[in-house]
Amino acid sequence: MSSKRIATRYAKSVLDLAMEQGKLDKIKGDFEQLKEAFKNRDLYLMAQSPIIKGEQKMDVFKAIFENKVDALTIMFMEVLTNKGREKILPEIVNEFFSQYQQKMGILAVKMTTAVPADEAILASAKAKILSSGTSAKQVEIQNIVNPDILGGFQLEYDGKVYDASVATYLRNLNQNLRKQ
Repeated sequence: MSSKRIATRYAKSVLDLAMEQGKLDKIKGDFEQLKEAFKNRDLYLMAQSPIIKGEQKMDVFKAIFENKVDALTIMFMEVLTNKGREKILPEIVNEFFSQYQQKMGILAVKMTTAVPADEAILASAKAKILSSGTSAKQVEIQNIVNPDILGGFQLEYDGKVYDASVATYLRNLNQNLRKQ
């Protein structure tokens, strides 16, 4: 079975259990901490290592997270470690957020601009996306700055890309002029 499929199942399990116990917000916060912690290369490599034993990995996880996260999160990490699945914990964390957003009706949007977008632009983009007929109840926009697009913006959500950047406009214009 692929690690993506396994991660999906574990993420669904912990999400359902958190909802059942009324701890969804707490567990979401814990998983945000996990996501941030796995940005640390050493922790990530330790979790991936086939040489380090599961008990040793769990000792490290407890040293880092105990008394900082809910007991359910620690128990979940123990289950993963006992089953030898700690290697896919970063994937499970990412899948958890994906499933959380889907369950809560949150549409995650990446908006790429040449300069940081101000709040008025982000609010306007949210309103337009919500009024476009999407089934999302809420929109979360992540603003990514990429000076290479020169101006305008690119929106990426639901597997679609809407490109209204100056760089793309100039590239298309150049191609059209070459055809003539």
